[in-house]
Amino acid sequence: MNQSILIIGAGPSGLTLATELTRRGIGCTIVDKAAGPAPLHESRALAFNARSQALLRASGVTGKIVAKGHAVNNIHLCWRGSLRQVVSMDHDISTPHSSGTITIIRQGEIERILISHLEAQGVSVQWNTELINFSETDTSITASLRNAAGVMQTQTARYLAGCDGAHSQVRKQGGYTFDGESDSQRWTLADIAVSGKDVAHTLIADLRPGQAFATMPIESNIVRLIHNGPDILTAHPIARYGTEVHWQSEFTVSYRLVKRYHRGRSFLCGDAAHIHSPVGGRGMNLGIEDAASLAWLLDTGCENQYSGLRLPVAQKVLSMTHRQTSQMNSASVGSTLAKKYGPALLSIPYIRRTMQRAVLGLDTPTPAWLSDS
Repeated sequence: MNQSILIIGAGPSGLTLATELTRRGIGCTIVDKAAGPAPLHESRALAFNARSQALLRASGVTGKIVAKGHAVNNIHLCWRGSLRQVVSMDHDISTPHSSGTITIIRQGEIERILISHLEAQGVSVQWNTELINFSETDTSITASLRNAAGVMQTQTARYLAGCDGAHSQVRKQGGYTFDGESDSQRWTLADIAVSGKDVAHTLIADLRPGQAFATMPIESNIVRLIHNGPDILTAHPIARYGTEVHWQSEFTVSYRLVKRYHRGRSFLCGDAAHIHSPVGGRGMNLGIEDAASLAWLLDTGCENQYSGLRLPVAQKVLSMTHRQTSQMNSASVGSTLAKKYGPALLSIPYIRRTMQRAVLGLDTPTPAWLSDS
């Protein structure tokens, strides 16, 4: 029997799983129905947090990603454009496994770094290859795959890992539930070049009654603007400093989570298992953590513990992002007072550290293999 793991999806989750399996000496095959990695200038995910840095450090990938990315040193919390609190991300919180900061880097860049790393290890993504269906026995799975020319092939593996996003074919074919809700409110984003405003290394959250404006520094003079409403280039307070628009998009927010992360010989990672608000920048990082955890469990023969390990973490993150997003969208008196005066509480060391740990992705249990290292 082929002892390899068949990975469906070559986004950050799938590529992390392949990277960690390869590092641990477990064979894998990775396929994706796309023609290549995510376009560089159309990357929805940007934040590579401290937990993800810790997880990928052993493979040598973290250093490459951090070197290519842009560090966030401070978070500015504002009310109606007036600065209320500065939270530093480069002290107070430390971990032996990461820089203790957030690195802003486009998802497409992360994917290309992981792809290059895997190719150096002799593992190449099979692009233009789509999962049609799969079946399993007590000892293996057999997947039917179709390439861009319509040619079908059969792949047999020990396990199947669905890292194929919110519309996961593995999840659908595997009989998983994906319960949740969708919010009709439309958000907008824009990546723009700016002039006359210092935006380097600082993340800005500017809150108003029922409104939120975020600014993320992609490069020294390029930022991502995010708004929980329309017309971002006229509504966002930083937009007036813009000199060039690189990309614009809009989206709605959904909260969905599987009841279990594995069924039989199939497993789910990342958006295939959970989707939620982008507030807090946890989506891609949660998928990276899923994948690294699954690789460790497969290596130790404890793969049946996967759901029990990851489901509570996803439940916590979904609950937290739902609560934060609802508060941003609310214009109630209570929400308005919390947004206006809440930042003052961050002067209290315990509250500040709690926020820092959440932003860095360190507010969930440290993976066992990191705890022991």
